[in-house]
Amino acid sequence: MHTAAPRASGARFLRVLAAASALAVFNACGGDEAPKPAPQAAPSAASSGSASTGAGAARQTPATAPTPAPTARRDLVDEAAARGLDYRNRSGEAAKRTVLEANGGGVAVLDLENDGDLDLVFTQGCESLDALLRGPGADVEVFLNDGRGQFRRAKSPGLSGWWTGIAAGDLDNDGDSDLVVGGFGALRVLLQNERGELVLGPDLMPDDPHLRLTPGEKREAGHPPLWVSSLALLDADRDGVLDVYVGQYLELDPVAPPIGKLGEGVLAAPCEWKGYEVYCGPHGMKPQPDRFLRGVGDGSFVDDTARALPGHVAGFTLAVAPFDFEGDGDSDVYVANDSVANLMLINDGRGVFTDVAYSAGVAVSMDGRAEAGMGAAFGDVDRDGDFDFALTNFSGEPTALYFANPRGFSNETFRFGLQRETRALLSWSVHLVDFDGDARLELFTSNGHVYPQADLADTGTRYGQAASLWRLFARGAERRLERVAPSGPESLLAPELGARGSAIGDFDGDGAPDLVLSRIDGPVALGMNRFGKANWLVVRCKGPLRSESAPAGAQGRTGADAIGARVIVVPAVASGEEEFALLARVEPSVGYQSSSSPWLHFGLGASESYTSVRVLWPSGRVEDLGPGRAGRRITIAEGRGVVQEEPLK
Repeated sequence: MHTAAPRASGARFLRVLAAASALAVFNACGGDEAPKPAPQAAPSAASSGSASTGAGAARQTPATAPTPAPTARRDLVDEAAARGLDYRNRSGEAAKRTVLEANGGGVAVLDLENDGDLDLVFTQGCESLDALLRGPGADVEVFLNDGRGQFRRAKSPGLSGWWTGIAAGDLDNDGDSDLVVGGFGALRVLLQNERGELVLGPDLMPDDPHLRLTPGEKREAGHPPLWVSSLALLDADRDGVLDVYVGQYLELDPVAPPIGKLGEGVLAAPCEWKGYEVYCGPHGMKPQPDRFLRGVGDGSFVDDTARALPGHVAGFTLAVAPFDFEGDGDSDVYVANDSVANLMLINDGRGVFTDVAYSAGVAVSMDGRAEAGMGAAFGDVDRDGDFDFALTNFSGEPTALYFANPRGFSNETFRFGLQRETRALLSWSVHLVDFDGDARLELFTSNGHVYPQADLADTGTRYGQAASLWRLFARGAERRLERVAPSGPESLLAPELGARGSAIGDFDGDGAPDLVLSRIDGPVALGMNRFGKANWLVVRCKGPLRSESAPAGAQGRTGADAIGARVIVVPAVASGEEEFALLARVEPSVGYQSSSSPWLHFGLGASESYTSVRVLWPSGRVEDLGPGRAGRRITIAEGRGVVQEEPLK
């Protein structure tokens, strides 16, 4: 991500800092005061400021905010305010004096209350690093969906810290979704109770007390806490219990960070970017090694790092994306590293991983340079039955698109023209999703620079950047790229505010995937899918609960929420037309610091029906289902076929 180089002197940063109102006085994390907006830099890091209500309170739709009627726009239209979603991200000071403040927060899409609609949980930081040390820390923010895509703020679980990565899944196999959240000096399980509330579960921090950061407790300098960037839930050993890959970033001492005191002749930051003093990191700082935690089945975990990641080398991890590289049903892991080579970790079937990134062609750029990997996502772009993937990078480094081949991957970035279109962007979260239902995937990236000084430097980039959406077309040797233009100021693609985490989910039940976007120091965006009518099939996969026996004939076991299940849908085509298949995998942990819905969305193009659905379960069982019509959401239970079918709204 960050490429600042150390320097010894200079005063330009002090002038920028003053312009950014960095000398404002802040209360603790939960206070009402917020940084004042910088005239030439970042948007305000305002507090969310709304009182919480109990999660068990009766659902209600605000009278002043009726659910918006669908429009004819071919776009993702931001309807957050109209739908009651009033969350604002907090990520430190506007001037960004430390690397911690630049990384922003994530979001999880999951079904709280187990009522069939999708809710939201956001991670966030504090108003400043000093505020974190004084305490109390920040909590995660919870919003419940009324079933029509209208949201209300609910009770938070009572966390205290600076939160970054988040991952959702059924950790105890009881049929509902739980969470793992990580941050700066904290890693915690949140379990969903019978009332749909998130309650504190096991603390997953190592025994070393120096790695823990408790807001408000006196802390000595010289002990950088553990810093969790992104989390991924996967069943590495196929025992039906979810494990956690913990991506960790770098060592940052919160008591004595690499910044100077604000004052005459003293640097506020001893590092340089494009001639401007900026915060330091990651160059010159020490990375933290990733960890692997094996699930027990009751929401608790044991540290299995030594066995699962032999020979692991720390690499400034920013994103972790599970997928199936070999097509053998195991969960492999791609790790996007900041400024060092990325990792492609192949699973041996028992949860032991080996890095093959260099031999697979995905460790470094085409010219052999380590890039600043930010986010990663997988999808079958060319519809050939295997997973391709997209990787976002720092400004000056294009978003990369890789196609799978028998030997590994080929870099298709230049052939698509992404090198020209994305080089000026600094991109974070990424998705390969069919938004318009034409049976082809689009490429989405959240964008925004890490340095407020980008607005002052003559580099062709800016601090605030709009999100991007491209249509991709690949058939044989043909490659085409088309950027989707915002339809108006209400478009999620229009505001140049800068963003970090994002996640996919169908929030109004119409079958079309929507997108939630966490903007750094700014208001959340809820991009409702307004690409027009399409033929959608939504598939929800379920494995057996802990109280149920595994289906006969299974080699292993599938977890209750079937993370890792592969689904293949064959749309019905007219006589003489070329047949094709659509491939997806239940993998919520993609993008950047976020977790998407486990429901799979298949746009069938011109087809109003499908000829078959095949499910390859993590247990090893293969299940073939017959034909059906579009416009449905079907729930498939392993060994029992379709157990629920309902029309889309």
